[in-house]
Amino acid sequence: VPPASEDPEAKPGRRVPKRWWHRPAVGLVRLAIRTLGALPAPLAYGIADLLALPVAAYWSLTDRRGRRQKGYWRNVRIAFRPGGLGAMPRRHLWHWARHMTWLAVDFCRMHRLRPETIARYVDLTEVPRLQQIFAEGKGIIWATAHIGVWDVAGYVSGLVGMPITSVFRPSGIQPLDDLISSLRTGTGQTVVAKWNVLGTLKTVLKRGETIGLLVDSAGNHGASYPPFLGTRAAMVGTPAILHLQTGAPVVVIVAHRTGRFRFRLRVLDVIRHVPTADREADTAAILDRISRGLSEAVRERSEEHTSELQSQFR
Repeated sequence: VPPASEDPEAKPGRRVPKRWWHRPAVGLVRLAIRTLGALPAPLAYGIADLLALPVAAYWSLTDRRGRRQKGYWRNVRIAFRPGGLGAMPRRHLWHWARHMTWLAVDFCRMHRLRPETIARYVDLTEVPRLQQIFAEGKGIIWATAHIGVWDVAGYVSGLVGMPITSVFRPSGIQPLDDLISSLRTGTGQTVVAKWNVLGTLKTVLKRGETIGLLVDSAGNHGASYPPFLGTRAAMVGTPAILHLQTGAPVVVIVAHRTGRFRFRLRVLDVIRHVPTADREADTAAILDRISRGLSEAVRERSEEHTSELQSQFR
């Protein structure tokens, strides 16, 4: 599921003016992606381990009191406390830094996921259950966050016969957006920018297909602040809104990493909320369940969480 999504009804972001260096820079990014994607896994992830060293070193020396508005130490200061995740595991910073650099390698190697190879790389134990839900014909709202390997989750959806339309947050640099989109759509996935796409998402669900939404990065557009890791965090309200309007079930899902380019789909909740006369309470109840599911995912693999949702701590 591509990085996204603030409120799909929010105003468009600023387009970055074209610069002469954009295309050469994106060309270098393309070359790096192809190179990492072609290398044997031990070598590619070994390079990522080397890159993780300066990442871990930077945070070991920077803002250890967590005074910045976002960042590693602020997140763990809030998350690892009574009522949250409890005691922080040993070497957590290193495992988190390595996860961040491994994400780049995962992305570069996604083209290796094909119908004939997917079972080698991804634990698909939960897929038959999801296919049964998909066969109901109401579509599915995939609700996830910047947890685990979200790009792989969206990529796999198309491979197992569940067409997906995902909302993403453009960088504003058109050549870069085109490159990233071309890589994400390798299995037939459709990606749409987050601006004013609620109508498009409804149409997709009416066709009985699926949509992917990352509920963190809510910014000032969070519809609610449900409980999350012992506090409250901003969350995009779109999954709840679409669920109430279309009846499509909400599946809270993540893709955890189990090794070098090895993943497991993890279904955390399937939400079929019975609406009441109180739409605000219904929305809050759905978002609360999504938050509880994602909280469980973070408890299982706290090092696989980036700073997006935690940076919205209230």
